[in-house]
Amino acid sequence: MAALISGDFSNLKAHIKEINRSGFWTDVVAQLNKDIGDDKAVFFNPGHLLGEDAAEELVKTLQRYLPSVTPRLSEILYRIDINEENTLGLKDLPTDMYYQVLSEIIVKRVVQKTLTRIIFSDKKTL
Repeated sequence: MAALISGDFSNLKAHIKEINRSGFWTDVVAQLNKDIGDDKAVFFNPGHLLGEDAAEELVKTLQRYLPSVTPRLSEILYRIDINEENTLGLKDLPTDMYYQVLSEIIVKRVVQKTLTRIIFSDKKTL
């Protein structure tokens, strides 16, 4: 996984067409809830938000949710496919920053999974 720069979603710019399409962020939330194991875990309605703005709002929503699942966090990270090595350095952060950075890591990974699914499904239709 690339080095984490807090609040940096510039990697999304390469996929501007996909992340601004109708329903993209709904798909991301659906994937996130599936990985968490609860269809109603994270409620997020991007409304008029697109791209980096939607990603940042989703991070804030997830950041408020994560403390409630702390006992299951290792299991959730495993399902999302986030290597434990990527989170070891976070343990020394203050609690609020820990959940913010962890939320960013999770959102970036779930966006990556959603983009991969879209890109490969588009190639099938060619």
